[in-house]
Amino acid sequence: MSQPRTEDWTGEDVHRWLMTKVKVSQSCADRFIEEEVSGEYLVSFEKKDILDLGIKHGPAVKIACYLKSLTEGREHQSEYPAYVESWSKDQVSQWLTEHVKIYSKYAQQLLNEDVSGDCLICFMKQDFLDLEVKSGPAVKILAQMKKLNNEQEPLLQPSTQTSVGQAEGDTCVGLESNLPHTLENKQDIQEKTGSQGPSKRTSIKTEEKRTEPEPFGPKHKVAVVNPQPQSPQTTIMIKNILDDLLKDDLKNFHFHLSEYTKSKRKLIPRGKLEGKDPMDTAQILTGHYGGQEALLVTKDLLQEINQRELALQLEKSIGQLEQPCLSRDIMKKEANQGDKLKNLLTCGGDSLESYNSFVIVVNKSNPQQVQYLSFLSKLKLFCVLDFDPNSVAEGGLCHSYRELRVANLHLPTQFQGHTEAVIKELNLYLQTSWVFCNGRNDLDDCRELDYRTWLRRSCKDLEQLVSLICNPDVLLHGRYLVIFLLLSPVHSEKDPVLDTYMSFIKHIDESNIISICESQKTYLEWRELIKRKCDFDIEHFSINELSLSEINGTIMGLGPVTQSSTRLLPSSGSSAVVLKQKDEDLLTALDVLCLNQCEKIYEERSSEFHDFRKTVEEEFYRGAKVRWWNFYFCDKNTEKPFIKREKYEHVKKMIRSQRTYSSNTCVLLTLFHDPGCGGTTLAMHVMWDLRKEFRCAVLKDNTVPKTEVANQVRHLMKLESEKPSPVLLLVDDSKETDNPFDLLICIRQAVEDLSDIHLDDAPNCKVIILNCVRSHDPKEQYRKNNQTQNQYLTAKLTPQEQKEFEKKLKELKETHDKPENFYSFMFMKNNFDRKYTENLAHNTLENFDFSTKEGKLLSFLALLNTYVTKSEMALSLCEDFFQMKMVRWKDDSVLDRMKPYSNFLIIESVDEWGGYKGIRILHHAIASACLEELERSHDLKASDIVMEILHYDLFFSDGVVKHRLMRSVIRMLVERQLKKNGEERELFSPLIDKIHSQQGRQKVQEIFVKASSRFEKKLSIPQALARYLYINVKDFPEAIKWAEKAKNIKENPYTFDTIGEIHKSNLRFNINKEKQVGSHNPDNLLTNIEIAKNGWKAFQRAQELADMENEIEEEAPDDESEDYPRNSYNIKGYVKMLEIYFLVFEILSRLPFFEEHDPMKKHYLRSFLNGQFPISNVHKENSDCNNRCVEIIKEHELFLVKRKEIKEIFDLLNNNFTYIKQNSELDAINLRIVSNHFKKYVDLFCSTQEEMKKEKENKTTLSRKLEVEDRKRFLEKNQADTFSGILQYLDKPAEEMEQITDCYAFILQNDTNERNVKTKINYIMANIVLHHLKPKSKHVKKYKELCTLLQEVLQDVGLRYPFPDPYFLAQLLFWPSPTEENIDDITKYVKAIRKSSHKHLSKLLHKRSTVAYFYLGQEDGLRGLVSKPSLDKSFLPKMNRDVLAQLWRDGDIFKEEAIKSRLYRVKGTIEQGEVYANYRKQRIPVRTARTSAIRSGFSTEKVSFYIGFAINGPLAYNIKYEN
Repeated sequence: MSQPRTEDWTGEDVHRWLMTKVKVSQSCADRFIEEEVSGEYLVSFEKKDILDLGIKHGPAVKIACYLKSLTEGREHQSEYPAYVESWSKDQVSQWLTEHVKIYSKYAQQLLNEDVSGDCLICFMKQDFLDLEVKSGPAVKILAQMKKLNNEQEPLLQPSTQTSVGQAEGDTCVGLESNLPHTLENKQDIQEKTGSQGPSKRTSIKTEEKRTEPEPFGPKHKVAVVNPQPQSPQTTIMIKNILDDLLKDDLKNFHFHLSEYTKSKRKLIPRGKLEGKDPMDTAQILTGHYGGQEALLVTKDLLQEINQRELALQLEKSIGQLEQPCLSRDIMKKEANQGDKLKNLLTCGGDSLESYNSFVIVVNKSNPQQVQYLSFLSKLKLFCVLDFDPNSVAEGGLCHSYRELRVANLHLPTQFQGHTEAVIKELNLYLQTSWVFCNGRNDLDDCRELDYRTWLRRSCKDLEQLVSLICNPDVLLHGRYLVIFLLLSPVHSEKDPVLDTYMSFIKHIDESNIISICESQKTYLEWRELIKRKCDFDIEHFSINELSLSEINGTIMGLGPVTQSSTRLLPSSGSSAVVLKQKDEDLLTALDVLCLNQCEKIYEERSSEFHDFRKTVEEEFYRGAKVRWWNFYFCDKNTEKPFIKREKYEHVKKMIRSQRTYSSNTCVLLTLFHDPGCGGTTLAMHVMWDLRKEFRCAVLKDNTVPKTEVANQVRHLMKLESEKPSPVLLLVDDSKETDNPFDLLICIRQAVEDLSDIHLDDAPNCKVIILNCVRSHDPKEQYRKNNQTQNQYLTAKLTPQEQKEFEKKLKELKETHDKPENFYSFMFMKNNFDRKYTENLAHNTLENFDFSTKEGKLLSFLALLNTYVTKSEMALSLCEDFFQMKMVRWKDDSVLDRMKPYSNFLIIESVDEWGGYKGIRILHHAIASACLEELERSHDLKASDIVMEILHYDLFFSDGVVKHRLMRSVIRMLVERQLKKNGEERELFSPLIDKIHSQQGRQKVQEIFVKASSRFEKKLSIPQALARYLYINVKDFPEAIKWAEKAKNIKENPYTFDTIGEIHKSNLRFNINKEKQVGSHNPDNLLTNIEIAKNGWKAFQRAQELADMENEIEEEAPDDESEDYPRNSYNIKGYVKMLEIYFLVFEILSRLPFFEEHDPMKKHYLRSFLNGQFPISNVHKENSDCNNRCVEIIKEHELFLVKRKEIKEIFDLLNNNFTYIKQNSELDAINLRIVSNHFKKYVDLFCSTQEEMKKEKENKTTLSRKLEVEDRKRFLEKNQADTFSGILQYLDKPAEEMEQITDCYAFILQNDTNERNVKTKINYIMANIVLHHLKPKSKHVKKYKELCTLLQEVLQDVGLRYPFPDPYFLAQLLFWPSPTEENIDDITKYVKAIRKSSHKHLSKLLHKRSTVAYFYLGQEDGLRGLVSKPSLDKSFLPKMNRDVLAQLWRDGDIFKEEAIKSRLYRVKGTIEQGEVYANYRKQRIPVRTARTSAIRSGFSTEKVSFYIGFAINGPLAYNIKYEN
């Protein structure tokens, strides 16, 4: 009976043919039944149709091949050896990688598509191409298959499956991805194959004996880079999760599963799921999708049906099965050790950027090995733990590395102490730390130790070092890789290298440690040691078959290629020099812009470059910071230039002008700009276009010490060239409160220290600082400052700029999809219109839900980005917040979770703490609009968001990335901004102001209390709450409680100052209240005096602490409340003590018996405060109230009678304002306050002319004595009773000075009761001042008379007088004449003035410069002194005071002819860093007025300079080297 035609076959016939002839699996044949494929349809099937059934590629090719033979009426025959047909898919993969030597990714692709031997023999070239195998490898595979006919059968690892058996095990419809089996999966394998035959036993035996040599050739390990869950385990895992669903939820799950479209696979028919229980459902899922995809599909569906907790539970289960450090994308079986090395170092990619840093542990090496270890210079090394004591010697690894890169040499003991201090001191993150863990033989006291001694002496130090490295505050877990580089064997357990390994696994997972061994023997010993000691097999994390040369070549070939191989800097004569990597390592604070920046990095015609360009442009126009690439792209396409803002040419012209015309070595230029208006972009654009004229760099970190920055700038200036090159330094993200002059002075000093600069090269020895400053009113700041050295940019486009933005939008539409979604660009294009961002926020946040984590995170970012600059949240922290870190996710997975808000977000790199990725809202204006929209449409207030942030423990536990978030939260609560006038600060942070205006005290206090519990060691939180309570609420007791809490955290001038301010405010509040009531209550008097005493004590303590500290400790950046300029507390305590006391005077003057408007009662008050008679003698009405008041005053008499102390404070402050340079606005405010209080002092304590007249009439016999007292009170009243007070009259009318001089003359003649030393000193000073004001005045004594009088004074006081005044006069009157013989040695008086000023004025002189009131002129005698006010008068008619002050500050004033023509230039020498003025035999020590004036190196040089006379000795100005 003839066989039926194929076309007549039923579905069952087709099924039978597939099972018996083609020999595919049951489930694969079942697919044809399910899809009703009879013979009539089968004959029309092609491979594509078979694939459409959901059948994998391997079986599909086999079926198509057999079907072709069937339709052609012939038997299927193979042209390859029969044994090939019996290969399992694993053996096919092994043959391809080990024998054909194709890339592992191609072998993996065939493995994933179930290509076993019986399928492989059916493959044609096109079948390989369809699997994305390139033509070359495809042709090679086919050629090698043909060669098998003439060669011996290759030996492959025994299979756990046969090709036929696989029909029941590995289904062709993806029942499970074919994953590599490990020893731990033995039970799974048994279940899967259902076999206990010899094949299985062989496999297990092979696994158990891996350390023994194979009987054939070199052994190639199967490197399970990332084992995946096996089929039964996956099915059970899904089943257990689905068991927790209710019946209706399971139906809902089935419905969504039948509609699931995210997979490339065909949909599962709904009928197939009808009535299935969790186990059946799990089997269907793994059968249809394969194990790994089934897990992800299940998780997606659980989230879709709002079963987030179950989804999270499943996510955790997945995480436990996968290596946390590698992504799902690279779960590969690697037999090729080169690929395995790449995977281990790059997490399966092709770039070393997968890890933030590497830690190397290396043992002894030899010079032959070192030549192959140059790959270390390519890795981002955090540290190297080196056990070779000779490594630093020539031929050693450390020596070799330091020839290419910078490494700091350390010992483990240096890593002990506070983490932040260690990081800062050892320059961690910035430069490689090379740690010698067992001695350095080049140091006598640091020799190599035997193991026994090392264990006792050094092991503990090493453990502490490892603990610090693994501390999440130092390196983020999972973001660094530890590499044990074994260049020599580790023979036994008694080896420090093994102890180091064991130390690491106490802190991190074994999967974060890999081993690279120089030989197979070293590897086998090392592996066995770790197995025995740690119960862990390192096979999957080891490289042992590659030579060091192969390892070196493999790693050097990995990305990233972030810069051209040769970076160039401009040099003299339009030449260029190479910037070496080692030199760049030294410039830790600078990001150097090179001549050839961005060039020759990519093949610019490649698709890779095209994609990179598109991505970078898109990120920038969306809202990322500008990169050099953005300017490079526009330069390459001149038809689409970068937008030039109107101020571009102004800034560029300003820089070039300063380079050409300024005589200073360093010039500060400032660009004031509105936040977010493109100020930094403009500055970088200018820098990009000037990179051929200047050596350009951006200051990466504003917290780096200014001296260090200056040294690096100097190094950049002279790099690779004998002649200097001008430097353009960009200082970005400065605030209006920052003081850039410190950096300016440091750079000047550093540059002027260059001793080998030829005169012709001086114009190029110049640094231009371009300082970008965020400002609330940039235009006003520009007007207030020197306009030749400043520019401004506002958030407003000119018409021309608007046209440029319109043009750019059209260009972007040509190259990018939907550029209208580039919100930052569009906001600027719309001329910074707030309506644009408001509409954007309204539309995007329409379905906002604060109860979801997505909603919470967006609100957190909106709040932080609105109120704090640079307030991104770490990406890893967001992952933790979403609980997403059970497996390694891609960066954009957070953005996926944040849809539909992700269009508002961008991910950027943050340089701090070794680098990490942060997420923020695109633009400040968008963040602000979101915050407003949340409040307007969703009733979500800023206070609610703050409380929610403070609620999460996650944000406030230890960790590197949380440090920055915590700092941002603190700044948001306490940082006060400058008012628009730019002079004073607002009372509170903008956020607290807003919450106070909306919700009042209760909510503000609730927030601060919660924040205080979060930041227990941060004093700025309770301090800010205390300020809020006393200023806004007037709740003084509660304010004191919180101020005391701040003080208990840390006692410093500022915490005591806050306490004093609360008492002062309380006192003022009580006085105003009593004025309104108009009554005098003794209890109120007692209360107010007690408050005043407490306030006085607090300010007194604040001043004591300020005086005691040599350098006021500033708060750490994360705790900066910005309540005060944190450079120095200075004299603030003294000023506030005066304020307290004059409030007390006000209280006393309102008492009935001290009423100020009654002259007699005022006289009583003055007499009482002078201590002339006690309170009991004061005339008063006899009443209970008065008597009680008298009792209270008597009780506190010691506190109230303080005239002498008050006068001493006034004198000290007067010294400060006279002798010390006043720099800040705070100094001017203090001067105004003190001046006002002195007027009150005069009114209270100094008698009027009428009072003095009456007193004389009543005491005629004492008239002469009263005349003397009258003169003294006149002097006190006019602040001329002190040396410093007299000096202040140099720029006042001569008539006033004549009166003062006359008073002193009268006192000297008639006061016989005192020694007169102080009076004589002041009289001499008064004569000198009067001579400069009115030389021909009849009151001026002759020069010789003054000298004689001064000689008398000096005879009386000697050289140890506690005040510098007489020695200051000696400078002025006895300074040597250049024309006459000098008898007196001035040197002794210079030494005396230094000692006495240091003793008397030490509280004022710290870190402050003194003022020179006189300069040495070209004449003799008093005419040889030139006063500063007289010099100023030469300029003031044609120059405003601000510009003149800048000339004095810069030292440029001495280049003016008006100065040079009047001052005498003294010749001198510099010896051992000290300046001396030389007059014949006299060598007079002189201080330098500017620290930058002397070169370093202690070179003995001849110099010349001008002399200025200050209260702490002579000063040298405008020092010039004679040679």
